Amino acid sequence: MLLTIDVGNSNLVAVVYDDCRNRVFDERIVTQKQNVIAYYDNWLIQLLAKMNHLNAIEGVIFSSVVPSITDDIVEIIRSKTHLDPMIVSADLLSEFVVHLEQRNHLGADFIATSYGAMADYPLPAIVADLGSATKISVLNGKGEFEGGVIVPGVGISVEALVGFIKHLPEIELKVPDKVIGKNTILAMQSGLLYGVIASVEGLADRIENELGQPITRLLTGGYAKIVHEHMPKFIYDEFLLNNGLYEIYQMKRGNL
Repeated sequence: MLLTIDVGNSNLVAVVYDDCRNRVFDERIVTQKQNVIAYYDNWLIQLLAKMNHLNAIEGVIFSSVVPSITDDIVEIIRSKTHLDPMIVSADLLSEFVVHLEQRNHLGADFIATSYGAMADYPLPAIVADLGSATKISVLNGKGEFEGGVIVPGVGISVEALVGFIKHLPEIELKVPDKVIGKNTILAMQSGLLYGVIASVEGLADRIENELGQPITRLLTGGYAKIVHEHMPKFIYDEFLLNNGLYEIYQMKRGNL
């Protein structure tokens, strides 16, 4: 069994795979940035207890975009699993061609979703990862990272809107039936969710024009679950990032 853990700014996602990449367990929790050691120590104890009916974990691969808590979580993983986790970075994947001015600026989440995309979908492709930030990765036809786009995500936009304009109500994040809102809540829901849909679709069209060829359009991330049914040109893959972690581990395991 392989345990894959991705730490994002909003959520931590853990997925366990068997040797055939079948997903046998998955869990999503809120990323806690306070009381880190106690919180994640307790979480990992409970996670391993939930999996005690499965075969033993033989490997762990880890990605994180939250540097302030990364080292503590890695040490907890080592302590509780007695395994040394493989940590995803641009240095680990030296063979991955990255067309950035500084390749070490490429985050672990961009890397993992890229490998998930390359494993399962035709290239060229874009990956729209809808988390705290909306991040779009661009992979060319040779499986090289061309670059990307980063814009504020749905959660950040909600906090900014409600925080800056104090009289606005808190809202449930769901896509309304119509774009034109007939009250404040519907107008906010429309602006936030149809706004992200229009933004991602429009950016995808522009990226496709820049590449000069059709692209595979992929959608993942926590907020993608809310909007994917309204984006028929995109393929929704909830576990694209963790699938990419699985692929990276299998490719690199001989170097451990």
